[in-house]
Amino acid sequence: MPQAPEHPILRGELVWLRPLEKEDLFEASIEDDQLAHFAGFRRSFARHETERWLQEMASSGEHATQLQFAICLLGSTAAIGNCGFREIDRLHGSAELSISVTDRADWGKGFGTDAVRILEDFGFGEMRLERIWLRTFDYNERAVRSYEKAGFAREVLLRHDRFHRGAHHDVHLMAIIRDDWLAQDRKRAWDY
Repeated sequence: MPQAPEHPILRGELVWLRPLEKEDLFEASIEDDQLAHFAGFRRSFARHETERWLQEMASSGEHATQLQFAICLLGSTAAIGNCGFREIDRLHGSAELSISVTDRADWGKGFGTDAVRILEDFGFGEMRLERIWLRTFDYNERAVRSYEKAGFAREVLLRHDRFHRGAHHDVHLMAIIRDDWLAQDRKRAWDY
């Protein structure tokens, strides 16, 4: 395994982000029922489905509507999850944030919040975004707390918008806009 860079470009206090590789997706356990539940997966994905998704993402180049990264602990190149942007709208300056920390042992340690802050810095500071938004489910309060800690605000409640595991669930739309990000009193990814 290659050595981690001493000064990664996209880094936070605990983690750094690097390009997502095919191997990262295959090593991650999407067979974990809790991970699937919180991520909203209804089923497992076949290897060819994952390869096709990654290939589509890579072939889009500058006009990509998705941009995904592996999340790595500082000093390591092993992925502990992935994160990035979907539905990138360059005309209006918005993108949907997605994140998944794949090992339960890494949950609740601040790695996800740190990765979200790095994405905010990249989105607002490099991609010229005006708004970063996300969806989360009513049964994932831990994620809601993490997003709020990173500066996201609940904007909309979509009542009974998601059918999962035999019941309808509410979906929270949350967002952070450039002004909120600028008002944060914290180091930026480029300050480390």
